[in-house]
Amino acid sequence: MNIKTQSFTFIIFIFVGILIGIVFDIFRIIRRSFKTPDFITYIEDILFWIISGALLLFCIFTFNNGELRLYLFVSIILGNLIYIFTLSKYFIKVNTYLINILKKILYYFYSIIKKIYNPPVRFLKNIKINLTKNMKKTIKNIQNLNIRKKV
Repeated sequence: MNIKTQSFTFIIFIFVGILIGIVFDIFRIIRRSFKTPDFITYIEDILFWIISGALLLFCIFTFNNGELRLYLFVSIILGNLIYIFTLSKYFIKVNTYLINILKKILYYFYSIIKKIYNPPVRFLKNIKINLTKNMKKTIKNIQNLNIRKKV
């Protein structure tokens, strides 16, 4: 490989490092925005490593014919560090803010639907409760009548 091709590959893998940082931050944003149990966190971690590994393998085979070179890993680490120290903080803040706004909008619509849905449900439950009470009374009265007839 000539120096031009290696330089191009170096720059590409800097972007791969940045992309891996973005994927990592997406998982961090999800954890900040939603409460998840430890089990889900473990699954997210495994998913991150699968995505990162697949991305690396794809890029290594696509841009470097499957050859592993030290400068590839140096460029990935450099790209990741560039992202972490420049864009990561803003990426997390903006996306966390957007997700919180989206959660508020969804909660607002949920509360409207709940207000529309709850009165008919309560009405039907009251009807069911009253019917059940009346049926029990009726059954008791019938049983009492049968007992009186036998005596």
